[in-house]
Amino acid sequence: MQRWIIAAVLGFVVAVPAHAQGGDPKEKTVVDLWDAVYLEGGKAGFWHTTVVEFERDGQKILRTTNDMQLLIKRFNSTILLEVQNGTDETAKGDVTGTFMRQVLGPNKETIIVGLVKGKQLELSLDGKAGVLKPAPWDPGVLGLYRQQALFADKKVKPGDKFSFATFEPQVNLVVRMDVVVKEQEEIELLAKKKAKLLRVEMTPEKLEGVQLPVLVIWLDDEWKPLRQDSEIPGLGKMTLYRTNKDIAMAPSAEATLTDIGFTQLIRLNQAILRPYDSSTVLYRITVKGDEDAAKAFSQDDRQKVLKAKGQTFEMQIQAIKNPVKKAVGVQPGAEFTQSSYFITSDDARVKDHARKAVGKEKDPWKKALAIEKYVNKVMRVTNVEVMAPADHVAKTLEGDCTEFAMLMAAMCRAEGIPSKTAIGLLYADTKTGPVMAFHMWTEVFVQGQWIPLDATLGRGYVGASHLKVTDHSWHDTRALTPLLPLTRVLGKMQVEILTAK
Repeated sequence: MQRWIIAAVLGFVVAVPAHAQGGDPKEKTVVDLWDAVYLEGGKAGFWHTTVVEFERDGQKILRTTNDMQLLIKRFNSTILLEVQNGTDETAKGDVTGTFMRQVLGPNKETIIVGLVKGKQLELSLDGKAGVLKPAPWDPGVLGLYRQQALFADKKVKPGDKFSFATFEPQVNLVVRMDVVVKEQEEIELLAKKKAKLLRVEMTPEKLEGVQLPVLVIWLDDEWKPLRQDSEIPGLGKMTLYRTNKDIAMAPSAEATLTDIGFTQLIRLNQAILRPYDSSTVLYRITVKGDEDAAKAFSQDDRQKVLKAKGQTFEMQIQAIKNPVKKAVGVQPGAEFTQSSYFITSDDARVKDHARKAVGKEKDPWKKALAIEKYVNKVMRVTNVEVMAPADHVAKTLEGDCTEFAMLMAAMCRAEGIPSKTAIGLLYADTKTGPVMAFHMWTEVFVQGQWIPLDATLGRGYVGASHLKVTDHSWHDTRALTPLLPLTRVLGKMQVEILTAK
């Protein structure tokens, strides 16, 4: 069974080869399955599932690897998205390990390997143990090999309901999957062929208040999946059709692909005059299908919910352009000052950039402003990086808003200024009218309060045109978990401007 969460939306992931798990085992392939992947009706790539059998310490191990390649169109450019991850399990079905490699940009990748030790999954990062805290583990987790035969083993029929625990590698957490078997229905397959198949709906539990995508599978009389559908936040409807290798690997029809760069934009009802200078904006926001939509967005000194009812709420943004003198606030914890995997403030290059930016300045706010201006000046905007850590950005000096924000946050910490990143929406004027686009910026703690700055714009302050969904210190993160809150709103939002000053 194929699943995808945030990797399909936000990151490139490739698998850990056998040697990354230790040893070079003699493998025998026991499962080799191919699916053609369609995105919003256009052929976009393939999904390849393999199971190899080998011996480790005298015990038979079954290693299952899911390998997806997907061509994504974004603002008229195409990006190859690769997702590979897997599990090792014994012949009895006990999972012994997990693996994932995440590509964060050219010549930069991170490998996360998990080894099951009782009720914990001990994680190593880039071959180093102890960098990430162990993840909680359930000994009852079904590995990917056992999941391949789950429906046939149970001989599922309409009306059946059950749950099982599965491991989601993109967040390095165990997730409960609730399964409901529906009636047979006629469904379309490749080449417009139709078949009467058994419908199965799989709903993962919420993670940090976020509902992960529901997977619908259609099974034949031998309980083999012939088609799988899921709505992927930010990408749209993804469909997998069981087929052979040649059809699955056939070139993608680029002309038929939906451009997610444009579909992710949120159209506005009116424009804001001089948006980045705006001091106050009142928004009306609707998150379709979310009956507690207001909780999908952060609230702080800058943005507050005024009215909320079910899927719709009003939020007022009041720009904070300078620290308020003698402001009283709780001092942030060490997670906002220490170096971490993504905000690598102890990196030599990051420190060197910070020193060049601030010079002899001692005032924290003036240092933060100098760092924002410096990052804006030295960075080159590209779309080839994917959530690259600050140490890598300090070397390449290129990327989009995520790299600008990470580098600035790290440089601020290197100068003793607590920092974090904010993730949300930014106003933009386009040829087709005003929109809100997804964006990342930096927040610094000065004079007892958190104040936003945006190195991508480099204006010395953030106006009311920035609408924050969430923020994070990126301390002890498990992959791209801090981005999970975005999946709650991606592809579901409507935004109206009620008033703007």
